[in-house]
Amino acid sequence: MRLLKSNLIFFKTLLFFLFDSLALWNVSPKQKNKYELVILVRQDAIGDFVMWLDTAKEYRKLYPPEKFELVLIGNALWYSLAKELPYWDKVIPVDVKQFKTFSRYRWNILRKIRKLNTETAIQPTYSREFYHGDSLIRASRALRKVSSAGDMSNRNWLKKILSDHWHTELIPASLEPLTELERNAEFFSGFLQKKHLSNYPKIEVLGSWEITNFKQKEFYVLSLGANKNYRAWPVNFYGEIAQRIHAYTGWIGLICGVQNEFILGEQIKKICDAPLENYAGRTSLTELAWLIAKCQTLICNESGTAHIAMAVGTSTVCIAGGGHFGRFVPYPEFPGQTNKLEIVFHEMPCYGCNWKCIYKIKKGDPTPCISNIRVDEVWNKIKPLLNE
Repeated sequence: MRLLKSNLIFFKTLLFFLFDSLALWNVSPKQKNKYELVILVRQDAIGDFVMWLDTAKEYRKLYPPEKFELVLIGNALWYSLAKELPYWDKVIPVDVKQFKTFSRYRWNILRKIRKLNTETAIQPTYSREFYHGDSLIRASRALRKVSSAGDMSNRNWLKKILSDHWHTELIPASLEPLTELERNAEFFSGFLQKKHLSNYPKIEVLGSWEITNFKQKEFYVLSLGANKNYRAWPVNFYGEIAQRIHAYTGWIGLICGVQNEFILGEQIKKICDAPLENYAGRTSLTELAWLIAKCQTLICNESGTAHIAMAVGTSTVCIAGGGHFGRFVPYPEFPGQTNKLEIVFHEMPCYGCNWKCIYKIKKGDPTPCISNIRVDEVWNKIKPLLNE
């Protein structure tokens, strides 16, 4: 079975390689740009993007608008937030699910990037992905193509051999465990050839992001979803937390998240007597950032909302599993900076499994490192924040 899976991945890799080769063949470039064009390629999830913002802003300083046009090739998931930030001149969104298909969509995106008269292409992602970021780097005509040497969590050796040859430079990555913030700083230091110190990301919330019909002055936010169901704390546990917060403060709770998490919000409303409003799927990412910035506290799974909260300065309690523990959460302590991200976790010997759980779990159920986190443990982290 394992051999069959390996063979399928091998053939899939070759098919994508051939498909992309055809898409990129005989594409004429656009006319010469007014300014030297630099592209940044970042295709990973919301949380990864937010954690990258501390070093992302440095590329604008390195490539000032008087001489360079800086374009971000980004994930469509966070496009609405990225286009509001002042760190680049333009954002080209990519639907990553649709892009990873043999489709006209992929064909057109590759040719669009190919037509750009790019001088420099940069991919800071540590865990590079062959079908996404690496393929977009390949599509670029850039004379200088730079990525992280990275790790092997999203690649096999065939993908590594092919994609490494699409670059002119690979910035070395330390073999020691580092947080994603430190990885981003490590890459930028290697690119700059000068030490860059890690800092917490920051997002300035704009007045234009405000939900004008929102009248609540004191409220908390629950974010029930996660990247995968097995990474999500049970909804009934969140229901108990909502009951306790309301009994302690009288505040109303907002359930926030993406569209496919709306059903989770309806589930918790049925099992919980505390007043809750379901905003899942009803806000843009910028409006979500505004809500999180205005709330008293956020309680969430390990997801993009936790990193947004950290960036806007909101106290947060995050329920974390062991798959990537130490990489994305907890945040490291930096001198002179305030860490408002509290982590609740149930440590197990299998921590660091890259979410390849060694236990048999039913479909839709959380892994043991998530399900074994008790309500009292989470409440003990939340209560001091409510007193503040």
